[in-house]
Amino acid sequence: MRGSTDLMYLLTRAERLLSRRLATILDAERCSMDAWRVVSVLADGRGHFMTELSELSFLPPGSLTRLIDHLVEENLVYRRGDDVDRRRIRVHLAARGRRLHDRVDAGIRRSVADLPIDGELLDRLGDLITALDSKVAPVSVLQRGKALT
Repeated sequence: MRGSTDLMYLLTRAERLLSRRLATILDAERCSMDAWRVVSVLADGRGHFMTELSELSFLPPGSLTRLIDHLVEENLVYRRGDDVDRRRIRVHLAARGRRLHDRVDAGIRRSVADLPIDGELLDRLGDLITALDSKVAPVSVLQRGKALT
C-alpha cells in the first residue's frame, strides 16, 4: 500500500466516480443518493430504528428525520411501533419503495457489470471498515451483496 493519503484519495475518487455513474439512474427515478441509501438499507425487510438507519445511511439524525418524512409522504416507507418497545419506532420499506428498490438495484447492477468488482474486493473493503472501526461490523449492505447500493 502506498500510504494512508493515497488510500484516502483513491477511495474518495472511486466513490465520487461511482456516485456520478449512479446519479443518472437515480435521477431517472427522481431519487437522491441519500434516499437511495435509506431505501437500500431498508430493503433487508427487517425494519430499522432511526439510530441504526442514521448510522447505516451516513446521515445525521435531523437530516434523516426530514428525509424519512419525505419518503413517508411519497409512500416509499412507513413507520411502525416496535413489537417489544412501543415507544420505539421502526422504519420499513413500503411496497412502492420495494418496487423502486428493485428497479434501481437492477439498473445499478447493469451499470457496474463492466467494473472489476468481485467478492475479494468486497471482503477487503469490509476488512478495512472493521479495521478502521472495530465496534462497527462491516456494513450490512455489504453483507447482503449490495456493496454498490
